[in-house]
Amino acid sequence: NRLSERNCIEIVTKLIAEKQLEVVHTLDGKEYVTPAQISREIRDELHVCGGRVNIVDLQQVINVDLLHIENRANDIVKSEKTIQLVLGQLINESYLDQLAEEINDKLQETGQVTISELCKAYDLPGDFLIQALSRRLGRIIHGQLDQENRGVIFTEAFVSRHRARIRGLFTAITRPTPVSNLITRYGFQEHLLYSVLEELVSTGRLKGTVVGGRQDKAVFVPDIYARTQSNWVDSFFKQNGYLEFDALYRLGIPDPAGYIKKRYKSTQLLFLRAACVGQEIVDQVEASVEEAISSGNWIDVATLLPSSLSVEDVGILLQQVMRSLNKNSSDLVFTDTIVVSEKFLSSCADLFSDMMQQKAEKEMKNNPVNIITEEDLKQASGLENSYANKKDKKDERRKKATEGSGSVRGGGGGNAREIKIKKTKKKGRKDADSDEESQATSTGLSNKQPEFPFMSQEEIQDVLKTRMQDCPEELITELAEHLIRPLTKTYQEVVRSVFTSSTSSSGASRRQTMKDLQEEFSNLYNNVRLFEKGTKHFTDETQTNLAKHLLKTVCTDITNLIFNFLASDSMMTTENYSAITSEVRTKILGKLPEDTKGPLTKLHTSLNGKSVEDFLSCLDSAVDICGIMVKKGDKKKERQVLFQHRQALIEHLKVTEDPALVLHLTSVLLFQFSTHCMLHAPGRSVPQIINFLSGKIPEDQHSLLVKYQGLVVKQLISQTRKTEYGDDDTTDNLEEEEGADTIRKELQEITTAIKDLVLRPRKSSVTEE
Repeated sequence: NRLSERNCIEIVTKLIAEKQLEVVHTLDGKEYVTPAQISREIRDELHVCGGRVNIVDLQQVINVDLLHIENRANDIVKSEKTIQLVLGQLINESYLDQLAEEINDKLQETGQVTISELCKAYDLPGDFLIQALSRRLGRIIHGQLDQENRGVIFTEAFVSRHRARIRGLFTAITRPTPVSNLITRYGFQEHLLYSVLEELVSTGRLKGTVVGGRQDKAVFVPDIYARTQSNWVDSFFKQNGYLEFDALYRLGIPDPAGYIKKRYKSTQLLFLRAACVGQEIVDQVEASVEEAISSGNWIDVATLLPSSLSVEDVGILLQQVMRSLNKNSSDLVFTDTIVVSEKFLSSCADLFSDMMQQKAEKEMKNNPVNIITEEDLKQASGLENSYANKKDKKDERRKKATEGSGSVRGGGGGNAREIKIKKTKKKGRKDADSDEESQATSTGLSNKQPEFPFMSQEEIQDVLKTRMQDCPEELITELAEHLIRPLTKTYQEVVRSVFTSSTSSSGASRRQTMKDLQEEFSNLYNNVRLFEKGTKHFTDETQTNLAKHLLKTVCTDITNLIFNFLASDSMMTTENYSAITSEVRTKILGKLPEDTKGPLTKLHTSLNGKSVEDFLSCLDSAVDICGIMVKKGDKKKERQVLFQHRQALIEHLKVTEDPALVLHLTSVLLFQFSTHCMLHAPGRSVPQIINFLSGKIPEDQHSLLVKYQGLVVKQLISQTRKTEYGDDDTTDNLEEEEGADTIRKELQEITTAIKDLVLRPRKSSVTEE
């Protein structure tokens, strides 16, 4: 009985489920196919396609899922060694044999084929092709695989033809020729050429060598050329004792240094930048240098060596020679090629000994050794002026008109410098007002060691040229450059010795200097004490102004005296210590030892304060460091100083006709008569002194003094206006001129009476005893 289609399907499905039957559905689902049938159809299709078929194409023919085809194909490859799966394609041995025959035909036709071309033509991987074709070489393919470059197959005839061409070409070459040029020109296969060339050279068929290996720079050097080349190199070296790299380049040797090392393995050579020299030349230079050094002379090594050697190479050779002689080349080699002995250098320096002594002595006579130079004082003055200009003009006019300063020398005339009312006060003010600026500007100076210029480099060159005419100019220039520092250093010592001998030629003169310093210091110190006593009679503000004035004048002088004394030990001094400014003091501080610097810095700083007592306290600390004894005056000495001071002021008053100065001196003298105290006051404090005298002198004298003060002020205002507006002939100016004449006459009339208040004092003074 026949089963229905449905029953058949159910039976097959049940068998498949129970794994009693292994079948595969076709893609359309109408048929079942067994795996064995799939394998059989794959083999049949492979045969029909000539031994090479793509798995994707099999799917359309067999009509089952691609996965089943791939599985069966893998099974076939495993079970049959003659079939391979390559890039999704099945390939059998018959196809590869056929492929080998095609390639052989092409090979016999062209003489060589490349694997890369075959890969493109047959769409197969290179490694697979090399493996497949290698097994068929000599059997189907009549050719050979290049062992150096496995990407090329060539025939014996091709190799023989190439060998013959290479042999003929390289036999004809008579000079060094780059191999790459020949490959390009004659179309040789590069790897084959190198293989054949090395074989021919190694067997002795070609007489020559390949220099540079298998590279672009490889050069074939025929033996005939190499022999000629070597003969020339040997001959030149034997005759001259050196070899230039450039000359070897011109001979066609691409690596001269390597060639020389290879050819002269056992010879001792010194390699330079552009040449190499033999031991004979080195020995000759060494002997000449040694002779020059021992004889105290100089030698230019360049004259002993071939002119073709560069200055740089001569320098390298000379450095080597100096090392072998254990000499310091940096001190003895000049202009790279000249060796100078130490004796010669000493003799050059000795040429300047007499000049140093003469110059130092001359400088001491004309301009005593003076590290605090005119430039320093000018620079300080410039700072002062620039600072003063910033002040209010009105203030400045008032100061110029009324201010003064004082300094006492030798115990007399506390206000003796008051004649310089306008000029000196400006310097006194500067010391304080610009001190902050001076601190900044003088820091650069303070660290600079004292150095006295001896000669410029050009002057040293001129002396050397005159004394040593056989020396080349380049040597003279470098000698001058070398000598300038040691000569300057030696000159400092000469100057110091001249300075020391002139300032302290004996112990006695040193003691005399100390005695003079002690006396001047004591006089200034006692004056400060007495002036301070005078300031105590005034109220706070006036007292502060008087104290500041005292600090800027007499206290500054005593400070400068100490600084100048200490500076002389460091070869720093000025003829006039009163010219020392705040900047110069800061500079001196920078040169002093640490133990001295502290107390003197405090003393320097106290000048900018408001208290004379603080200054005197700092002064006591400073004099202990300097070894100065402070002699405090007794009553008798004080009376003597008071009398001398008064007499000095009176003498000054007698001769002066300036109304402002007459008023100033009279006021100070009347103060001293009234209080028996000295007073050191600036011009601007005169009104406060006259106020103080009210009640201390008779009323009529005080009224006369006040009237005279008013006239002096009017005269000063008139003079200031005239200075500002000039001498125009306007009506206002004419009136002012008349007014000024009137004031001048009035002042002249009562000036004598004002002087007489002091010069002919009445007994009726209120406080006079």
